[in-house]
Order: sequence, then C-alpha cells, then structure tokens
Amino acid sequence: MSLKFKVLQFSTKELSPNTIKVLQKIQSRKDIYHQPTYQDKEGNGIWPQNQYDGRSEVIYPPFVLGPRRQVDSLVRQVLSLLPIPDTAFIVTDRLVQYPEEYLSYISKARNVVLIGSFVGIGAWQDYPDWAIARHNRELWQLEQSIRLVQSMKCNITSIVVAMGDSPNPAAANVRQQLQQRLDTLFDQCNLSSLKKPITWGADETVLIAFAQTLLNRKVLIRISNPDCKHHYDGLQTSKDIVEKKLAPIGLTKVNPDWDFDPDFPKNNSNWDFEVAILTRRPGGIINDYQSNDTKQAEFDRDFLKRYQNYSAEQRSKLAIIDGRLFNGAWDACSVLPYCDLLAFGSWGTMGNATGATLSIAKTLFHAKNPIAQKQLYLEAVAHDVFANGYAEAQRGELKKRVQKAGIKFQHWGGYRELSEVTTVFKILNELVNTRMKEHFGGTTAWENRTFRFVPQLWRTFESEVHLVPALHEPIAQAGVFRKDLDSNVFNPAIV
Repeated sequence: MSLKFKVLQFSTKELSPNTIKVLQKIQSRKDIYHQPTYQDKEGNGIWPQNQYDGRSEVIYPPFVLGPRRQVDSLVRQVLSLLPIPDTAFIVTDRLVQYPEEYLSYISKARNVVLIGSFVGIGAWQDYPDWAIARHNRELWQLEQSIRLVQSMKCNITSIVVAMGDSPNPAAANVRQQLQQRLDTLFDQCNLSSLKKPITWGADETVLIAFAQTLLNRKVLIRISNPDCKHHYDGLQTSKDIVEKKLAPIGLTKVNPDWDFDPDFPKNNSNWDFEVAILTRRPGGIINDYQSNDTKQAEFDRDFLKRYQNYSAEQRSKLAIIDGRLFNGAWDACSVLPYCDLLAFGSWGTMGNATGATLSIAKTLFHAKNPIAQKQLYLEAVAHDVFANGYAEAQRGELKKRVQKAGIKFQHWGGYRELSEVTTVFKILNELVNTRMKEHFGGTTAWENRTFRFVPQLWRTFESEVHLVPALHEPIAQAGVFRKDLDSNVFNPAIV
C-alpha cells in the first residue's frame, strides 16, 4: 500500500565533470546536505531527534515535500493516476538533501519538472532578516537543482514555484522582489521560456506540477464572493488568487465573470468541468470562525441552491472548494449529500485549497476513473470537513470528545505521549465514521468500508486518511509512518 521510492545505484563513472562539480557544491553546504528540511522537522513523532529511526522510508520520494497528507500520501495517490512515467517530478528541497540518491531517477526521465517554494513572511510588516536568509537558501536550492539537472543533459520542461502563508499586504512587495530574482536566475540558466508568476501557496505545487503535464482543460467557475480577501494569501481577493492558479495548472475559464446563468452551460458546450467556490460573505471576518453567523449561513444557502437539483452526470463534473476559512471547512454545508462529485477541497490557505483541488479535479477528469474519483472525494470530505473543519472538529464535537477524555485538544500542536495519541485517534476515527454516515444519509457508497486516520505528526492537523479496504487499490498509497510503533494505530497499510 505504498509507492515507495526505490534508490538505485548510479556509478560515479557515469557522471560528467559538470555534474560532479555541482554535487561538490551541494555537498559543501553542511546545513543542507544530508540534513532534515524544515518540513522534515515539522510536528512530533516522525523525524528521529536523537532517537531510534523508526520511519517506514528514510529516503523520501523526490516529489514528497514532507510527511503530511497534503504533500505525501495524497501526492502519491494522484501520481498513480498519471499516464506519464517518462517525467520526473522533483522537489528542490529533496534534491539538494540527498542528490546522489536521485541521480538514477533523473537520468531515466525524458523530462524533468522542478518544484520549489518560498516561505511566507507571516505577520511581519516589512522584509525581516530571517525571511531574507531563508529566501536566499531557497533560491540557492533551486539554482543548484537546475544546474544539476542541466549537467545531466536532461530537459527541464517546467518549474513550479509558490510563496507561503503571509497574512499582511507587505507580502506582495516581497513576492515581487522574489519574482525579479527568480526571473534573473531563469535568464542565467537559459530557461527564460519557463518564467511564470509566483503564486500564493506551496503545499499544492506538486499537484499543480502533475496536472500541468496533462491536456489543457476549459472550466466554468463560480465564486460566491469574488472580492473576499484571504488572510494567509497576502490579503488578496478570491478572484485574484483563483485567476493566477489557472494558467499554471493548465485551465482556461470559459464564463466571462465569476458567476453565470443556469442556461450558460447548456448554450456553451465548449467546457470540461465546473467549479463552485464558497467564500466569506461581504463584511464577514476573514481570520476566525463565527459559529452564530446567520448571514453567512443564508449567503451559503443562496449560493449552493444552484446545485441542489444537479443530476449524477452534472455532479460528476462538479468540484467544490470551501474557501470560507483556512485549514478546514467552515461547516458541512459545502458537502452535497452525494458521493459522485468530481472533487472537494478545503485544506490550507485559499491558494493551497484552490491549487490542489483544481489540480486533482483536472487529473481525475483526465483519468476517467469514477471509482478512484469517489475514493479521493470521500477521503477529502472526511479529512477537510469532519476531522479538521471548524464546526465539526476544531470548535465542535471532536474538541469536546477529546477534552471529555481528559486530554487538552491540541489540533495543530499535537501530542507527545503515545497514550494520548492513541486515545485521540481512536476518538477521531469513531467520530469521523459516524459523521460521514450521518451526512450521507446512511448511504452504502463506500460499501461498509472504514475511514482510517493515522497520526503521521502525532496530531489531528493534516493527518493521513484512507478508506479501507480501498475502493480502487492502485491509489491506496501510504505516506511515511512509524513502523516501530503499534501498527493498529500508526501503520496506514493495516486493513
């Protein structure tokens, strides 16, 4: 149940002098070479901090940013649906960490897609020194990755780059500075044709890299409030964030504005799938949840009633993004009571949720695999709504049950004691399975299977989830886990 990366030996006799030179430069960075990345050290429980290394994989696949669902197991699942074995997808953080281990992977590829990112500046109003240092490091990693691939005479067809969480307007200026430096690097490396705007996000970049290798698609997109600003995306509006994600993914919006008449799809058949994006109402607070916001509830109902009478065929081409808040769905109203939609997403920032969900939707539309589509849709709902959503989990029943068990609810911070992790995930799994059955009206859409969460980083925040046994076995892909601990709790391969 795991798409593990197989390290193949690559003789140094096969390396060119230029390749050796780049490798030596990477090896000289003792703070990067063979060191954990910032993502590796995230959370608790995975990276061995002066203790036994019980990880299921020591060398991660080159397209895995870190041991978290969005950038690990989900990425492996989507990759299994791609028809492009001749393209290598490489996260630059990984390549400079263990370059020798990925040489064979690069050499066997016809094309290479590089994926990089710049850390967000958080709430800092200017350009803080720590962010400048981090961005210098990230640019250096990207440059060495480019130089290494080019030294092996491989064709770089795309470079996907985004900037992370930045809840203040000053971030736009920082991003512009990074854009100028990035464009200069591309010119120096004879890659001017690959220049693209740096978008907001980061966790979705690998999924975007996958999707852009497929045929371009035409989409219909509605946004409930196109002018809604988003806290962690530099306070940019929904329409600006979505607009900038389309071209990198390989999508073209067909409808002229951000809404359209119900007859528009019937009279304009030149489109592939449809996207509905929920956002905060005009005047709504954009950085916190409000349980009693009746105006938001009415606003959402008015928007969603467009889809209430959709047929199964229409739903199979409909993706829904809940962008009302970050890192989880506002509530369960964004989930239609059917299991046959194209895709669903509400994880991360607006840039993360939009980029990831649109990329997955495009990949599934191409794959034409309704069983895989159903499994990924259900797992997304289980994770984004019932395990991490605000009304359902963060401020709702999950928090209450964990506290009732005598444990402080640490949604993001996580837990350090094995006994607490075991208890919390037992509560989580029981609750999510109950709520999924209730929400979908006792449907047998998953045929008496179970949704199973495992604690990658010993926290409920973005933990791995699988429908077991899988509806579609090829996408039953497990991420990195602790193989030395109780398999009933920590091993996602257990059915």
